[in-house]
Amino acid sequence: MKRISLVLAALIGLAAQPALAQQLQQPTVPAAKPVTPPSDSGIGPKLDQAQPVQTPKVASDPNQRPQAPAAIPSKGPAHEVPTGSGSRKQPANLLDANGKPVNGMIQVAPNRVYDPATGRYHWTETSGQQQKLLD
Repeated sequence: MKRISLVLAALIGLAAQPALAQQLQQPTVPAAKPVTPPSDSGIGPKLDQAQPVQTPKVASDPNQRPQAPAAIPSKGPAHEVPTGSGSRKQPANLLDANGKPVNGMIQVAPNRVYDPATGRYHWTETSGQQQKLLD
């Protein structure tokens, strides 16, 4: 019976160790120090008091407010950008992965073409005057 009570006491002690270790790791709170005004020791620059900013007065009646110097001139509706095939450039020679010429692709960026038939974009590789599809 004495052996069982010693084992039980040892188990309780082992179970309590993590809680005690966590309690020891808690930081202590420093005592509050009273705030003292800074003394005139001559160290550092002396700051002047900030000047209050005065906001300009605006008349509440719109007829008393000053008018803008000039209105923005109106030239009618915005101009539309032409969307013809002249603004799109086709590559000089576009070849598929097997080396066969491909027609109808539209150059949208360097090494990038658009296929209007499928609606997909493809990466290309430039070699000389020819471009080859990568995918």
